[in-house]
Amino acid sequence: MSLSSRMRTWWQAVRHGDAVGAQVDEELRFHLEKYAEDLMRGGMSREEALRRAKAQLGSMAAARENSRQAWGTRWFDEVRADLRFALRLLAKSPGFALIAVGSLALGIGANTAIFSVVNAVLLRPLPYPHPEELVAVTEASTQQGGIDTGLSYSDFDACRQQSRTLRDLAGYQFHDLTLTGNGDPVALDTVVTTPNLFSLLQVNPVAGRTFSADDGVRGAAPVAIVSENLWRSRWNGDPGLVGKTITLDQRPFTVVGIMPEGFHFPLGTANEDVWIPLVQDPLFGPWMNRAGGHWLRVVGRVRPGISLEQARSEMASLAARRAKEDPANDAGFTARLTPLQQMAVRGVKSPLLIVLCAVGLVLLIACANIANLLLARATSRAKEMAVRVALGADRRRIARQLLTECAVLGILGGGIGVGLAWAGVWELRALLLTRLPQIHAIRVDGWVLAFALAASLAASVVFGLAPVFFATRSDPQKDLTEGARAGEARGSQRARSGLAVAQVALAMMLLVGAGLLMRSFVLLTSVNPGFATKDVIKADIQLPRFQYSTPQQWTAFSDELLRRLHAQPGLQQSAIVVPLPVLDGFVNLGFRIDGAPPLPPGATQTADFVSASPQYFSVMGIPLLRGRGFTADDSAMRPPVAVISETLARRYFQHENPVGRRLIFGFPPDGNVSREIVGVVGDVRDVSLNQDPGPMMYVPFAQAPFWGGEVVVKTHATVATAAGALREQTHAIDKALPVTDIASVSEAMGASLTDARFRTILLGVFSTIALLLAAGGIFGVVSYSVSRRTNEIGIRMALGAEPGRVLRMVLRESSTLAGIGVAAGVVGALTIGRFVRVLLFGVKASDPLTIAAAASLLVAVALAASWVPARRAAGVEPMRALRHD
Repeated sequence: MSLSSRMRTWWQAVRHGDAVGAQVDEELRFHLEKYAEDLMRGGMSREEALRRAKAQLGSMAAARENSRQAWGTRWFDEVRADLRFALRLLAKSPGFALIAVGSLALGIGANTAIFSVVNAVLLRPLPYPHPEELVAVTEASTQQGGIDTGLSYSDFDACRQQSRTLRDLAGYQFHDLTLTGNGDPVALDTVVTTPNLFSLLQVNPVAGRTFSADDGVRGAAPVAIVSENLWRSRWNGDPGLVGKTITLDQRPFTVVGIMPEGFHFPLGTANEDVWIPLVQDPLFGPWMNRAGGHWLRVVGRVRPGISLEQARSEMASLAARRAKEDPANDAGFTARLTPLQQMAVRGVKSPLLIVLCAVGLVLLIACANIANLLLARATSRAKEMAVRVALGADRRRIARQLLTECAVLGILGGGIGVGLAWAGVWELRALLLTRLPQIHAIRVDGWVLAFALAASLAASVVFGLAPVFFATRSDPQKDLTEGARAGEARGSQRARSGLAVAQVALAMMLLVGAGLLMRSFVLLTSVNPGFATKDVIKADIQLPRFQYSTPQQWTAFSDELLRRLHAQPGLQQSAIVVPLPVLDGFVNLGFRIDGAPPLPPGATQTADFVSASPQYFSVMGIPLLRGRGFTADDSAMRPPVAVISETLARRYFQHENPVGRRLIFGFPPDGNVSREIVGVVGDVRDVSLNQDPGPMMYVPFAQAPFWGGEVVVKTHATVATAAGALREQTHAIDKALPVTDIASVSEAMGASLTDARFRTILLGVFSTIALLLAAGGIFGVVSYSVSRRTNEIGIRMALGAEPGRVLRMVLRESSTLAGIGVAAGVVGALTIGRFVRVLLFGVKASDPLTIAAAASLLVAVALAASWVPARRAAGVEPMRALRHD
């Protein structure tokens, strides 16, 4: 090829916008330099040749730029035309647009709302600098089943001084302190911590300072840090609060700082109100000097460049060293390091991912539904596409037009879905438990909007591929000669039927999951906890430890309060208990049976501990099986006694009568006390409703008093009436005491099932949406099939087919689709059942009753959805059908 020919070729390429980029520029420069040499050979001076070559290069570059702009203009005009055409088509088919956009909006809205929760709780890093360095430090004993516990303060102090892989460690605990002197007394969620917690987390207050090392020394002046929420609600945002004194548990504390509203410790309570140094705490402060006792929660920060495995290895060696130095308290304990974020989401990760997968299935069903609708439209538009191809339209151009229409549906559905998600997020935050990590960060932010956009575009591609494929693979000549019925190709029929089957299968998986959770929830709510919940009201009363510092004062207060309550009409059956089953957690203690053989190495005996006043068993309806319960004579001056549960008696005393035997145990700091067993009572589910009753030990409150507890009253009075009486009698003893968490036990037990109820409701809603979408898919396939087979049905009826036979034929078609989908859905449900089983109670993931019920419901809904088109087919007039085109 000559130089001029090569230049013309490149020039044409540039004009058509096919040659772009740096490589083209280099080639053009090379050829123009050659051109300049040719000019020089013709007698032209070098300078003149180069000048002309540069001029030519400039004109070619300008032409190329004009070509680029023209190509961009043409592309923009084509896209704009495609968008206008897509919007006109949607306007001409409002029913189709409403169904398609509505289905997609539901799917994307649900996915976006749930993703906002998953993003905030599971994906977003903790709101501290370098959160990947933060770890939770726990200890576990094989003798206690490997359950994570805290550290003793001496172990914490040793780890902090000896560790070379952890930059720092901080200890913390939680309980309530009573704020007085500023309005009504109120119980505050209090974090007691070593002074370095804030510096370890690298967070700063909005005003004042955090704790210093001097604040953690015994004898230092009491100081406190309050939350911004408490500062604004209790002191109206008074800028002068820092430096002032507040009264906590009848002791003055100087406020030294205010933490920002966004600061929430991931392993903390729902709302931290105030922070005080551990050494200043009336409850846990004295425990710092106690040997043993794994009560202190610990968080650490790994040094930069140190791997988690290195830190774990070092902590294991330190634990082994402590076990040798103090075998009585540390033998058998091993140290564990868990990333703080992993620890924070440990109890909610699986449920959230399961819910996210469920809404993902809903979106897939919506996409299959829209794809079915688009396939039907593509078949009806076959002649339009054939005319376009006959007039010279490129198939790629047609594909782009169809994808543009899908993108418009996706964007409209996504936009409405984001609006639904924004409203749904606020409802989710109200339904979710406030203890959910980072619940305050749940919102529709940039990442959530990006997810919604990606979901919309992905959905557009998913439901747009099938109609684009069949539209671009059609035969124009056949479509033009045979009319609209040419679009009823076997491949298109199979695609629509396959999409309907996929919808039914996905809906079946969701229905089985929702059915399993529903059955599980029903069984959970109907389980007998072993105690009465009806007509029982509870209230929490905590005594200030600085004012009520001795067990004698705790006992005197409880005796006086119960005496006053027993004198009130309708409140005669009252008791005090610590802890209240299910609602207050549990306390597990080791014990020994006096006179029994020593336990083998590594073996242990534990039972849950409860301290209760004499009327407790009567108030809570716990039956006495042997011996006696507690009486007023079981005081601190009398021999220690205990009542055990039926499970403990059956497990450790087997065929002998335990009454009269002795157990040796004790709640710290009392140590081990030998107690005579005076009675056996019925079993109670004290940990949770979904956990079988375990062994329990009850002791008289007078012999093991606490600085507060739950007052339980059996009464027919309303909660408001009982609450007023409880507050009145409590304030008659001490007007500075708050009475909190007043509720009926039945309502409180119902609130304890919030997690299970939330999951069941969500999956129930999603499965209902899936069922409706699947029914719509079946209806669309059968209805369209009937409309395309009008001639065939007319011929059948002209030859003598009865309407009932036609009706059965159509219903058989829909039931076949539903049956195949149900079978595939059962396989899918059994496959994913192993992930759902962690959420179930009393029912297996392969429960045949649930699977059968879901299958029956789906088939029934499919038949109901196909009944209308089937009746229409059975009512076809033969002559009119034969003339139908």
